[in-house]
Amino acid sequence: MAQTVLREYVLQRDKNICQWPGCGRKENVDVLFILETGHDENVEGFQNGITLCRVHMDTVNLHEKTFGPLMYDLIRLVEFEQNLHDTEQTIKSILSR
Repeated sequence: MAQTVLREYVLQRDKNICQWPGCGRKENVDVLFILETGHDENVEGFQNGITLCRVHMDTVNLHEKTFGPLMYDLIRLVEFEQNLHDTEQTIKSILSR
């Protein structure tokens, strides 16, 4: 999925509002991508972006080296859990036939 399409989706999903808890600013917002999705059109990457105002974007970027690896591992864990759930549903569907 092209990053521009993903950016537009995240901005629309988040209603162009900073998603930092308690903020809600509407001015100077941008999308922070937690994990690069590349240019593979088959990648489901909607969960990889969030809308933040400039103040909170700077805060996150300041601590990126500290939290970056943790966020990456968390995203991988969530994706793994989703894959397990999908596999479980497929197996249940096959067994119920």
